[in-house]
Amino acid sequence: MPDITRVTTYRHLTAHDLEPPGDPEVFFEPADTEIGVWVAADLLPAGGGGTVFDLGSGSGAAAAAIARAGAARVHGIDSGRRTLRWARDHYARADGRVTFALADYAELASHELLATAPGDLPRPLIVTSNPAYVPLPPEVDRARPSISGGADGLKWAGAIIGHAGALDADLGFTIGSYSTPRRAVGLLHRAGYRIATVTLCPLPLGDFTMKHPERVLALEAAGEAVLWRRAGERPAYFVVGLACRRAADTSGADAAKELMDLLHTAARSTTTALDALDETGGTSPPWPVRILALPPASARHHW
Repeated sequence: MPDITRVTTYRHLTAHDLEPPGDPEVFFEPADTEIGVWVAADLLPAGGGGTVFDLGSGSGAAAAAIARAGAARVHGIDSGRRTLRWARDHYARADGRVTFALADYAELASHELLATAPGDLPRPLIVTSNPAYVPLPPEVDRARPSISGGADGLKWAGAIIGHAGALDADLGFTIGSYSTPRRAVGLLHRAGYRIATVTLCPLPLGDFTMKHPERVLALEAAGEAVLWRRAGERPAYFVVGLACRRAADTSGADAAKELMDLLHTAARSTTTALDALDETGGTSPPWPVRILALPPASARHHW
């Protein structure tokens, strides 16, 4: 039988975290944030500890929740000044356990990013990131920087995976099923990472994506993207949280095919619990799978 668990409420984000920020340039997507915390928690040492380096930390809600989940230190970096101000005002800890800095992980070297963190960084080091991953056509890619992932949804993946590898860190990485999951797993595999756990959360396509679906539909037609279509419902996708471990040997099973098989099976579901994954007779995924069937957010704020 598949190793599947289901979560139907927010376990990591608090009521405060679920209140939309007042600043129009602070990203707010509770389901994405919650899934990122679950992925980070999967990589923390048993009993807690270690340092989580959160690339593109946004509002800071994820960083604070990761600390509550047991990380000894969490340091978030973001390139947005207003976003950074919000994170520091609302989530930085006076004891230095949760800190934030202004930096662009796509521009700086890994050692330069580390230098932005004050104080000691207890090992092990874990890199996490919930980057913009919506595939958008070039003419609108710059219109929504908080969600724009380039033509394949993986515009930021190379830098994120590169930093994790350079720091010899485990990696928590979030993608969208309507981007190019197969290619994402290939990038991870070639960088020396194996998937340890997978967390899925179905979400309806956002308004901006619905207005500019060209790349998503092209990737779906090419067999790269997976959408969840149900009669009478807005098309949806799966937020895919990948908890990845450093591995000396990533040969063997075809993780990219296994992930695509998982997503295609999930897309046959009739409910947000992704009931099709309980089907017997098929090949079970090689990793534990967590499904977040969360209540709809009051708002989804992309800038």
